[in-house]
Amino acid sequence: MKIKYIKDAPNGPAGSNDDVTDFEGNILILTGYAELAEVDKPKPKAKTKPKTKTDSE
Repeated sequence: MKIKYIKDAPNGPAGSNDDVTDFEGNILILTGYAELAEVDKPKPKAKTKPKTKTDSE
C-alpha cells in the first residue's frame, strides 16, 4: 500500500511517501499520520487499426 505521511511519524517525515503493508497503512491512516497516496497508473496505449486497401485506392 502506498501512503503519504501528513504528520511526522517514526517511519518518515511529513510529506514523504512510503510503501507499507496494508496493516501498517491502515493503522497510520486511521490514526491520522498518513493518507492514501495517489498511484500513477500507466495510461493504456491507443490501439491503431491496421491499414487495409479499399477499392477506392
